[in-house]
Amino acid sequence: MLNKKLPIIIYVLILLSGCSSAPEVVRDETTTAKEKVLFANSDAQTIFKQAKDYDEKGNFKVAVIGYQKAAEMGLAVAQNDLGFMYYDGKGVTQNFAQAMVWFKKAAELGLANAQSNLAHMYHTGIGTRQNLSQANLWYNKAAAKGDAKALYNLGIMNYTGLGVKQNFEQAKQWFKKAAASGNTKAPIYLGKIYLNGEGVTKNLVHAKQWFDIVAQQNDAEAQYELGLMYYNGKGMTKDFTQAEKWFRLAARQKYAPAQSGLSKLFYEGKGVKQNFSEAVYWARLAAKQGQSDAQNNLGMMYYKGEGVAIDPILAYKWVSLAAIQGNTKAISGRNLLANKLSVEQLIKGERLVAELVKKPANGKSIPVPK
Repeated sequence: MLNKKLPIIIYVLILLSGCSSAPEVVRDETTTAKEKVLFANSDAQTIFKQAKDYDEKGNFKVAVIGYQKAAEMGLAVAQNDLGFMYYDGKGVTQNFAQAMVWFKKAAELGLANAQSNLAHMYHTGIGTRQNLSQANLWYNKAAAKGDAKALYNLGIMNYTGLGVKQNFEQAKQWFKKAAASGNTKAPIYLGKIYLNGEGVTKNLVHAKQWFDIVAQQNDAEAQYELGLMYYNGKGMTKDFTQAEKWFRLAARQKYAPAQSGLSKLFYEGKGVKQNFSEAVYWARLAAKQGQSDAQNNLGMMYYKGEGVAIDPILAYKWVSLAAIQGNTKAISGRNLLANKLSVEQLIKGERLVAELVKKPANGKSIPVPK
């Protein structure tokens, strides 16, 4: 069976709304006479539209001037977009505290996007101290207006129990509303809820239906989950050809668990002709992203010389990186290798591991693959 060690994301936050992402532009305090006249003696809506036009053309420093003027005149959408400029560092020096000031002004005026953005900052602790009760409060205000991001994030909070009491039934309801509002990540969690029977009767048919909705839209995580169902025969007859199809689609999008799954298929010769070189190729891509199953499998292929030349030192490196993350198979594998390698080989292997692991203040080791 495929060893599924896909880490569950504690919470997944959708990007702030407002302006589209673009390269940073440092603000120049000077403006041309034409620009000064352009933003003079106009109402807030007109100034905002002019600023938006500059923003869309990539002239961020001028856009900020217009957003600022309209924001100071009390226009909520301008306040929200000015907050985003400070959040993203577009046309101004990045300043999360200032971003929060403007998001809050717009949120208090009732703008759903700003309410969701303010909740995001309380949720993540960016620009302020993390405050999950405030995050919940502002997400609820935005959700009442149908904001898809807020609906989704309320689902996440209820699903994980982060900031609220864990409630899978409530999470399901929020995810369904978010999905109906066009959020593309909510169906994945609905699929997981039905797949695992979390707060509902396990229903593999419903799980597949939810995964399929966004898998068809080329969502890599949904494609992987669908492939995994075919691999394990959950809710359907095992079909390794279908598993390979969905794993490959997700793997091409650089989704590490799918790359690891595709490697496993090539290693086992399921749904494809057995090919150790291909197994190594896909395992290495996933291992470099820190996927522990792939790191362990790659290490063992180096140890056995399957698809690569035998190299016990590299084997120890990759297995150790997986073991550091708590992969139980890798922990056993590292112990095996430690008894097989010479002292000199172990020293070299440990040096390689040390080069790829950083140790933060909390003392926990974090693999940083290369």
